[in-house]
Amino acid sequence: MNFLNANIGSAKDNSKSAIHNWYKFTAGFSYHFVEGIIKHERLKTVDESKIFDPFAGCGTTLVSSQKAGISAVGNEGQEFMYDVIRAKLNWKIKEKEVEYYLKFIKDYVAENHDRFDSEAEAHSLLRSLYERESLTILYLIRNSLSKISAYKYRWFFKLALSQTLHKVSIHPIAVPYIARNKTLSGTTKAWESFENISRKMLNDTKEYQKNRRTSEIHLHDSRVKNNKISDGECSTCITSPPYLNNLDYGEVSKVHTHFFEYTSNWNDITQKVRRKLVTGATTHYSEAEFDLEKFKQSDFYLCNTDLANSLIATTNKIKSISKERAGKKSFDILTLLYFRDMFQVLKEIRRAVKPKGKTYLILGDSAPYGVYIPTTEVLGMISNKAGFSNYEIHRIRSRGTKWKSLRFRHAIELAENVLVLK
Repeated sequence: MNFLNANIGSAKDNSKSAIHNWYKFTAGFSYHFVEGIIKHERLKTVDESKIFDPFAGCGTTLVSSQKAGISAVGNEGQEFMYDVIRAKLNWKIKEKEVEYYLKFIKDYVAENHDRFDSEAEAHSLLRSLYERESLTILYLIRNSLSKISAYKYRWFFKLALSQTLHKVSIHPIAVPYIARNKTLSGTTKAWESFENISRKMLNDTKEYQKNRRTSEIHLHDSRVKNNKISDGECSTCITSPPYLNNLDYGEVSKVHTHFFEYTSNWNDITQKVRRKLVTGATTHYSEAEFDLEKFKQSDFYLCNTDLANSLIATTNKIKSISKERAGKKSFDILTLLYFRDMFQVLKEIRRAVKPKGKTYLILGDSAPYGVYIPTTEVLGMISNKAGFSNYEIHRIRSRGTKWKSLRFRHAIELAENVLVLK
């Protein structure tokens, strides 16, 4: 495991790697992690090697596998990210067609420009983030894509447009939230940005035109069985689950989901995004609907009763501190639901991976209201009841220290780790 380093858990390396950098997602992990495991496990020399990623995200594992010529399959529960991955896995893109469609899109924008009323037709969130002329062009580009019948080019330009949304906004669109306290200077013009990004993406594919398609993605929630993946179909699992850190991926992606009309309001985000994700934020559930006795009937509790009771005692402490501080976040409930959900995911990983196959997960520990939760160790322990025989933990870096100046921030140094399940 000598390939592990402090940058493995960060996606900053991906910004310098072709295709990986087609979508900005700072909550991801480094493609070097996947390359290191492929080499460590000698997957290129093993017949019928196949990698599984139950949290495909923006496709780091699947793209890395395809670059290496190794088969891979992933699940992604969020429809917008699913479309991002589909675009990132299609490398058979021809320059002639790209130029043809760019002209088609540009002509569509010109023909419809004066008839488009962004104040009437654009979502209010988008109106607050873009200058009116930019917004008009962005929406018209979006509308033109529905006229492209060739799906791989429609996905290609849709992803280019997604990147353009970041480039031309008034305020930085960052993870986890829109940075409205900052204003971008010298905002790039929408059409020029879209055209430049499209041509850069085309240029990125040229090196990989001869690579065969080896990765596939399913729009699926990994907490339940994916019948399209056979038992023991995969030789290795490489992934990074959501951290227990209250990061709401619905909030992260709402600019894109509102713009492309997957969602239009918070109820849509809850129904169409949050409910298809592992519970990783307090916005993913209704506090009033949580019933501890019902929780005790879950597979997680029944299979891990002693550990679950210990977690309940810990979450009672979290709840007590929350009341002392008049805290508004139900981190106690979040903690229990997170491990309940992750137990289901671990069982699905165990089903999909061969009996002797290994699973590699990048994870971070947590300390809600200053109460330490050894997330990595807990998941290692419950993995035994999910069908794994043993586990190893490899620390890669410390995290959480940059927020020490916050008034109620805990002083606990957290770890980011690689959990290896066998």
